[in-house]
Amino acid sequence: METGKTSKYFKYAIGEIVLVVIGILIALQINNWNENKKERKLEKKVLTELLSSLENNYNSMVSDSTYRALWNKSSDIVINFIESDLPYVDSLNIHFQHARKPGTNLSLSYAGYEGLKNVGFGIITSDSLRKNIVELFELTHKSLLEEMEYFESFQPERQAQIDRLFSYDDDKFSLEKPFDVPLIPNSINTLKSDPLFLPMIKSIKVQRNIISVMLYKNIKETKRTIGLLENT
Repeated sequence: METGKTSKYFKYAIGEIVLVVIGILIALQINNWNENKKERKLEKKVLTELLSSLENNYNSMVSDSTYRALWNKSSDIVINFIESDLPYVDSLNIHFQHARKPGTNLSLSYAGYEGLKNVGFGIITSDSLRKNIVELFELTHKSLLEEMEYFESFQPERQAQIDRLFSYDDDKFSLEKPFDVPLIPNSINTLKSDPLFLPMIKSIKVQRNIISVMLYKNIKETKRTIGLLENT
C-alpha cells in the first residue's frame, strides 16, 4: 500500500471474483443442460409408452365399431323377421344372438396416461400436445366409457328376457367365439307376439348407434393424437 500498489491488488481481486462468478455460471449452465437432457429423455420415454396405449386403444375401438356395424345388420334382419311375419329358418339363430348385443366389452388402456400423470404433465414441452392428451383421456374417452357403462346397466333385465324366450345351441359353442352361441327360440309364435322382445331389439340398436357416433369421435381424436406424438 505504501508503494502505491493498492489499485493493482484491487483490480486483481476483482478479476478473481469475476472468474469465480463465471465459473459458477458455467457450472450452473452445464447442470441445467444435463437436467434438461434428462427431462427430454424422460419425456420421450413417457410419450413412447403413451403412444403404445393410444395405438392399442385405436385398434380396440376400430374393432368394436366393426362389430357394431355387423350386429346392426343382424338387428335389421330380426326386426324384419318379426314385423314382416316371415317364416323361421335356422340361420336366424345367430342373428338373434348378435341383435341382442349392445357392444363388446371394450376397455381402453390408461397405462401410458397414468405414467404421464405420475411424472407430471409439465414434462411435455408442447402446450398443444399436452392439452390434446388431457382432453382425449379426461373428456373424450371418459364420456364414451361412462355412456357404455350406463347402457350396460340394462343388461341384467335384457338377459332375463333372452332366457325366457330362447335356449342356447350349446353344440355350436366355440372357444374362439364363446359369445357367439346361436339362440334357438323356445316358441316362434310366442317370440313374435311378445310385447317386450321387439322393442328391446330396437332399443339396443339405438343405443349401439349412439355409442358408434361417440366411437367415431374417439377414433378420430385418438388418430390425431397419435399423429402428434409420432411427429414430436
